[in-house]
Amino acid sequence: MKTFFMISFAVAALAEVVVVAMLVLQAVRQKPHMASDRAIVRVNEVVAAASLFGGSMVISGVITHGWGDIDSTDLLLFAATFGVVTAALIERVRTKTTVANAAYAIPVGFGVIAGLVGSSL
Repeated sequence: MKTFFMISFAVAALAEVVVVAMLVLQAVRQKPHMASDRAIVRVNEVVAAASLFGGSMVISGVITHGWGDIDSTDLLLFAATFGVVTAALIERVRTKTTVANAAYAIPVGFGVIAGLVGSSL
């Protein structure tokens, strides 16, 4: 389970680099933000996905390992990474409402896995 999470996090971190590069290119190309432009990520979706990841990681970690095993720096890093990547995915599938809503299960699932693995990450 630890190896699966580490590989998944590496893939998510690479995807996050791509999302940030797209955001930078969008910022450089645009003068003012136009209403017709498609967003790459939306802040409220990043916060929602990061909160879902963090909450599920804390709950599963506390249940399996206790309070002493929760590392806040790992929690923030993982939640931010999976939050940005999930928000970008949701924005890409925005027209497919069912798929976009189902994408919120991604940070919850990875949060549970991270909590079960514990501080050995």
